[in-house]
Amino acid sequence: MSCWTVLGLSADADVRAIKRQYAVLLKQTRPDDDPEGFQRLRDAYEQALAYKEWQQYHEQNQDEEQEQGIEESWDLSGLTVVEVDALQLATRSLDGLSVEELNHRHAVTLEQGCAHFFEDTVLHHCIEHPETSQTLVDWAIPTFFWFSAWQRLELDEISIDLLLDQQRARIAQPMRDALEREDVEGFLQAYERCGEHNWLANALQQEWFNRMLSHLLLDAPVWSPELFERVRAGQGWHGCTANPCPDGEWQRLLARQNAPLFLAHQQQLATEPAVTPEHRAARLLLGTGSFSARRALARRLHEDDWAQCRKLSSELYANHPKVCAQMPGGTAFFWRDWELSFNDWPTYVGVVLACLIGAFTHYIPLGIRLSGLINIVMISTVVFGVIVAGLNWLVHNVAHRVWRLDDRLSAGLCPRFLKDSPPFGVLRDFMPGALMVAGLGWFFGPIAGVVYAATLATFGLVRRWQSRPRVSWEESRPAMKVGVTIFGILVLALVLGVFKVVASQGTVNRNQGLQPWTERLCSRLPATTAECSAPATVEQWYGKEARP
Repeated sequence: MSCWTVLGLSADADVRAIKRQYAVLLKQTRPDDDPEGFQRLRDAYEQALAYKEWQQYHEQNQDEEQEQGIEESWDLSGLTVVEVDALQLATRSLDGLSVEELNHRHAVTLEQGCAHFFEDTVLHHCIEHPETSQTLVDWAIPTFFWFSAWQRLELDEISIDLLLDQQRARIAQPMRDALEREDVEGFLQAYERCGEHNWLANALQQEWFNRMLSHLLLDAPVWSPELFERVRAGQGWHGCTANPCPDGEWQRLLARQNAPLFLAHQQQLATEPAVTPEHRAARLLLGTGSFSARRALARRLHEDDWAQCRKLSSELYANHPKVCAQMPGGTAFFWRDWELSFNDWPTYVGVVLACLIGAFTHYIPLGIRLSGLINIVMISTVVFGVIVAGLNWLVHNVAHRVWRLDDRLSAGLCPRFLKDSPPFGVLRDFMPGALMVAGLGWFFGPIAGVVYAATLATFGLVRRWQSRPRVSWEESRPAMKVGVTIFGILVLALVLGVFKVVASQGTVNRNQGLQPWTERLCSRLPATTAECSAPATVEQWYGKEARP
């Protein structure tokens, strides 16, 4: 496939058209979505620009020769008829020549001292007509020692580099196409034909060939152990020093060759107790549990577990694309949103609600005013927030160290709910929750403890909701997320309203009422004072007033 086919242009397109077409195709072929297609597009773009640069250089030289005159540039005046005929033979068209005719023309030009003209003509013809010049190229490379240290020093470097790029693409493209079709036999046949190109025996070209083969095998959509063994034996790849295969690619090739054994080992780890980071990473990525069970497991992971998850995900992404396609979201990195999530925030929400409702139910009957109630809520929220933070840090670290014991205790309490992981852990969830319920119940009464336990249970049920495994909970249920936010705002408004009602129903103090009334003198005197004594009824009052 030529560069013009990849770009969708004809060979007479100018540099501006090439750049414009490359910009259009670049928007359709992103390097992160299709790295192989992007590399193919980039190679075609560079090859087309190099060809245009060579063409401009060649046309410029031709114009200079035409201005000076063919007689002056070649100085035909001092040549014999045989030499002039040989010079004309060297620059004659090469279309349709056989190998015998090429050998004859080369011998004649070599004998008359104008072989370099013939070589330049062959080189330019091979570049300008790559589709029809394969036989000519195969003959010219060993004849003129192209792509080696013995090629002519005066040879145009731009032209020879352009021809080299064409020949490399001619070799690599059939093997790449066979791998895309998953045609192992077709790849091996194309690989065997590479032995016919003697110029690949050069050390520099052999280095390129090994690197190209390693990249093809690593980027192949499917892996064939037979294909790898054939290429490894043919290229002499090995694990010792002076390995022809680049070291980084060799380690990745070995990893892909051993991928079935690696996958089987990881699947076995996923079924064993989660006692090490390797076990926990395998259970999260390759376990048979539900999506909600994996989310529950991710809440318990620490930094060393996430590091192992990154390592295992990279290995699966590189060597097991079919396994990755069956994972949540179709990728081995579906857990990235969980790594940085703040998992302890429900406990702080429970503390706030328990302190708020507990203070309302416990201290309002004691006659405490609203200002004092607010102070109690704020101080108690800070104190219990610090306590729950310390409990979370201490208990989670202890539970992480004795993971297996925690799982056994949890399985004993809820065996029928246990499939992949318990819905809660005795050490990591039950113990800190029980301590906080006891503390809040002792300070505010049993209602506060019930509120805290109900809050954690509610968030636990929401977290174990069976979400769609293709996207995260936040992306798959935006309506629920908005609904929860609105519900929280309504609860806060309701609580503030309750406080307002309670404050408005307090006892009226002295001098408080609808209108300001003047304080009477008797208001500060004892009721037994004669001047301030009053009858018990209205009739007695009027009777007292009517008395003489």
